[in-house]
Amino acid sequence: MSDQLHQINMQYSNKEDRILIRTSTKNNNEYLIWLTRRFTKLLLDILDKEIEKRGGTTSLSMKKETRNLYATGAFDKPYANEIPKNYPLGGQGVLAFRINTGVSEHGNLILELQSETNQGITLNLNDTLIYMFYSLLTQSIACSEWQIGQFAQHTPNSQLH
Repeated sequence: MSDQLHQINMQYSNKEDRILIRTSTKNNNEYLIWLTRRFTKLLLDILDKEIEKRGGTTSLSMKKETRNLYATGAFDKPYANEIPKNYPLGGQGVLAFRINTGVSEHGNLILELQSETNQGITLNLNDTLIYMFYSLLTQSIACSEWQIGQFAQHTPNSQLH
């Protein structure tokens, strides 16, 4: 994905038992990536470690840019369904298979989500966008009832067989 990011939406699909990431760009492209439970857990682990390196969720949420996005209703705005849209990955999207990460020269997280055939998206996320992406992902996980990350139920050892 080389055009400028416009919006990101994540939604759990009961029918697919997957999370769909919809990423739209300023050039009216929409990239659809499906996440399985296993892949979502891997992605969450990567984000947790990256957020911890950057001071934790509290630190990222208190940044001026993050507070401004909340104040202007970033989470309240519906995902825009402008027509016509271009679907570079196809109208049904692709199944995420591989995660590549790096850090840009400006300190942003470079997050690549790719299919088995190397189709996918590359996101360049500053601290605020990492926090927003993480928030959307954890909201989707909560809807999925997958019991991963902070939503995992811990069974006392005495109850294991």
